[in-house]
Amino acid sequence: MPRPDARCRPSWGDLVSQWVSGSWRPGELRVVSRDDGLLIVAGQCLATSARMRADLDKVLRSGDLTSLTCWPGSYLAILVREDSLTALVDLAGQYPLYYCEGKGETVIGTRPRGVAEVAKMRPQPDVLTLLAQVFCPAVPPLTEPRSVYSGVSRLGGGQALRVSATGSCSVWTYDRLVPHPDAHFDDAATALRAALSEAVNARVDSGGHLTADFSGGLDSSSVAFLASGRLNRPLDVFTYHNPDSPADDLVHAERYVSLDERLRHVVVHGSEDTLSYQSLSAAHGDLPDFAVAASARTRTRLARVAETGRGIHLDGDGGDALLVPPPAYLAGLAQVGAFGRLVDECRLQAKARRLSRADVMARSVRLSLTSLERALRRLALRIERPLDRNTQWSDAIGWWPEPGAELAWLTEQARIELAELVRAATANVEPYEGLAAGDFAALGELRAAGAFHRQLGENAREFGVWPHAPFLDNNVIRACLLVPAHERARKGAFKPLLRQALSGLVPGEIFSRTTKGSYTIEDYRGAKRAAASLRRRVATLKLAEQRVIDPVAVRGSLDAIVARVRAPVPALNRLLGVDLWLQTSHRDEETVRGSVVRAESCS
Repeated sequence: MPRPDARCRPSWGDLVSQWVSGSWRPGELRVVSRDDGLLIVAGQCLATSARMRADLDKVLRSGDLTSLTCWPGSYLAILVREDSLTALVDLAGQYPLYYCEGKGETVIGTRPRGVAEVAKMRPQPDVLTLLAQVFCPAVPPLTEPRSVYSGVSRLGGGQALRVSATGSCSVWTYDRLVPHPDAHFDDAATALRAALSEAVNARVDSGGHLTADFSGGLDSSSVAFLASGRLNRPLDVFTYHNPDSPADDLVHAERYVSLDERLRHVVVHGSEDTLSYQSLSAAHGDLPDFAVAASARTRTRLARVAETGRGIHLDGDGGDALLVPPPAYLAGLAQVGAFGRLVDECRLQAKARRLSRADVMARSVRLSLTSLERALRRLALRIERPLDRNTQWSDAIGWWPEPGAELAWLTEQARIELAELVRAATANVEPYEGLAAGDFAALGELRAAGAFHRQLGENAREFGVWPHAPFLDNNVIRACLLVPAHERARKGAFKPLLRQALSGLVPGEIFSRTTKGSYTIEDYRGAKRAAASLRRRVATLKLAEQRVIDPVAVRGSLDAIVARVRAPVPALNRLLGVDLWLQTSHRDEETVRGSVVRAESCS
């Protein structure tokens, strides 16, 4: 195959034809070559070169790929041998792989648009996949193995792809993240202590400039304290604070930062211009940015971090998904017959949210008797017959949080097609066998965190900042999910697994906080300030041109948000992200970093 264009350069060997384009961060693309195989690692791999070489030799001798997924970091690993190419995606799905099968060849890459172009396909957005991402974001079976481009498949978190010498492909899940039947809470805490310490230490030891988030929450604070304990110099830590729309973070951050003199606190001040929905712009990379509403705030934070130096920036993303059991954990208690605990937990959850204890209990028991296939069929019916109401906490006592008033945005034909996609997904549940509803819901949140962090990394590229989330490392994920969701809950305790895991390693005072910062005030104030531009955008939605979205219904939800009436804000943010992406997805691909591999038939 001839070189695609002058911007690309050959990267490795004759086993396959491969090109790398664009700019990569130092260490973001690593290659280990041996006589009988080649390993390419893309993403955040913190293993030493010696360890990578030793483990690769072991893999080439035994054929067991496990060690390639156990290094500190979150990364895509591609092993090339004379008779095959095998790719393994990190467990969070932060570094997915895209591929397209042809006659006797398979094109793979880290960018779906690039894969489509090299495969000589016209990149065409997959509208049904986009609708699934907007309206059913926590239901992974709907979009596997689809991507945002028609004809291009996506290899997601925990999945593996093997391309044979004949060009045929096989896909499987190499780690289902099913809780270990003999593991206990103490085992998970011990494993998390070791894995999170290794994850943070590896980043500190990698050298270069290091900074960290410090929201005053448990996750980012824990990571920052672990890093400061390893460093031999001060660590700059950052807290965002908008004095006119406080998120309740600064007071906690100021109290905790005083516990370690090695932490150098930097407060990033927000303003009217950093409110949600201000100066909306298309995402970097070639995927929709579902956090686009907060882009002004994110850019302000990244710019301030960059002022102190370019390099790795640690954050606590992924911690909530792994450490806060989703409401579906209650069904797990019913499944194992822990009815005493179930009664207590239902009472606590209902009281905290002013809900009916009987309703919470009934939903939990009903869920314990509902299979994933049955839940998918119910979801299809819900899409076809939407309820005109906003959801509440108890609606998340399910395999996924139920969609709410946003379903009214869909046209009738779109509802029919999306419901058909949901029903078809009942044939795609095998990768989730062994997972209870709470574990499945946690996995959905984990994959959402991985996608969010991937996009954050792309947005941070222009600032020279490389966000790293140690909680998204493979081994940290395995440690947290070693026990089922209902075992990660403890009566009245907030993130008890993290508290026990880090006992003695970080100041115990940080675990006194049981709340999270909220940007709700910024969302509502920002929507009101940007109301005119948002209404113009809603009136010209690209998906409305495809006749799958009713802009009048979306306008009604937007008006409710502007008036500070409860409305589906997260769904609106996802819809805006898709719309911005559709309007700019034709941009010059030269701005997109990525790699493309064409594995040709050897027969």
